[in-house]
Amino acid sequence: MERVKLEEFNHWWIEKKVDPELALPFKRESFLEIEKNVHKKFITAIVGLRRVGKTTIIYQIIDKLIKEKIEATNLLFFSFDEVSAKLIEVIEAYKEIHKKNFREEKIYIFLDEIQKCENWENQLKKYYDLYPKLKFVISGSESLFIRKKTKETLAGRMFEFSLYPFNFKEFLKFKGVTENEFKYESRIKPFFIEYIQKGGFPETFSIKSERESKEYIRSIIIDKIVYKDIPFVFKLDDPRFVSILLEIISSNPGMYIDYQSLSKKLGRDRRVIKNYISYIQESFLIRLLGNYRHGSMTTLRKMKRAYPTDNSFINLFSPKIDENLFGRMVETAVINKLHAISFWKNGNEIDVIHDNIPLEVKYQEKINLSDYKSLLEFMKKFKVKKATLITKKEEKDVKVEEGIIKLIPAWKWFLMD
Repeated sequence: MERVKLEEFNHWWIEKKVDPELALPFKRESFLEIEKNVHKKFITAIVGLRRVGKTTIIYQIIDKLIKEKIEATNLLFFSFDEVSAKLIEVIEAYKEIHKKNFREEKIYIFLDEIQKCENWENQLKKYYDLYPKLKFVISGSESLFIRKKTKETLAGRMFEFSLYPFNFKEFLKFKGVTENEFKYESRIKPFFIEYIQKGGFPETFSIKSERESKEYIRSIIIDKIVYKDIPFVFKLDDPRFVSILLEIISSNPGMYIDYQSLSKKLGRDRRVIKNYISYIQESFLIRLLGNYRHGSMTTLRKMKRAYPTDNSFINLFSPKIDENLFGRMVETAVINKLHAISFWKNGNEIDVIHDNIPLEVKYQEKINLSDYKSLLEFMKKFKVKKATLITKKEEKDVKVEEGIIKLIPAWKWFLMD
């Protein structure tokens, strides 16, 4: 490993500070939770999609450590996304450059996109076990950490933090809206419409052109995941088929995944389709929901519903966002805010079952009695006293024999904790 390359990555060794264009001033809600664990022994892993801010948080942590008077040369950063190298080469080159004694000094090692490093988990385990004073902070895609081999190798040594695209509160604060303004619909509603249409990738927030925003999502996020990350991790021979499946799901948020039907339509073996969809899911591009069965795991064997993990994917593959599609995008954003795993279908259907509470999205001008039907059926069947109906503008509590259905406008619901 060349010294000059490590110095390029670690400019604070010389300048004694982090470039403010890397350690951006805006801090995500996850920053404090991750930062307060940085002095603890276990490996801190930050996982999530590309471009959601994993690397920025790492730079912000390094910046904070320097301001806390941690010696700048005790902070090592390396990105395997930019340079191909072995983990041992990076660490030993650093050790030699600064003549560090790993047994005596507290050293912080930050390894970005570590899944690009072959056999990284075994190399990391060796250093972790041999040198208790070394602190590792690593980042990568979700698929990196769910591999059985990784789980077994680093069992009891790693704590994961999942980082998602910006939520609505973060989006508002990024735009300069204060919490005191959250209660004013006239102030918040335009931002809500923009957020639902644009999604939660921060680098798109300042892009005014719809065409440029879509090009960013396609080239910087999706193409790199589909044609670079997924083939590397899963050894695929047809990444183009991954792109086709992602487009189908993003164009039809909430669609049922019928492998037999997809097999006939696409002319591919259903087992191949099932594997490819699992790869897309494991790479954080889609979310799969199973049919809720109270107190049962049968949901795992039933047909799934699929949603993209960010509305920017829907926007990318849709020539026009009409009123109907916008409502489905609100539903998708709800699914992702809750990190939902279950819907319910038993003749009637409910979008989400979260903590055993039914939640339905009806983003429409008027709520009719028929819109309560599925919620009432679920409440009666499972003896649940509460339900939520997310609306376009109606807000009230509806008392029914089964309990209370809370109606709340979507923009306001997204600001709830």
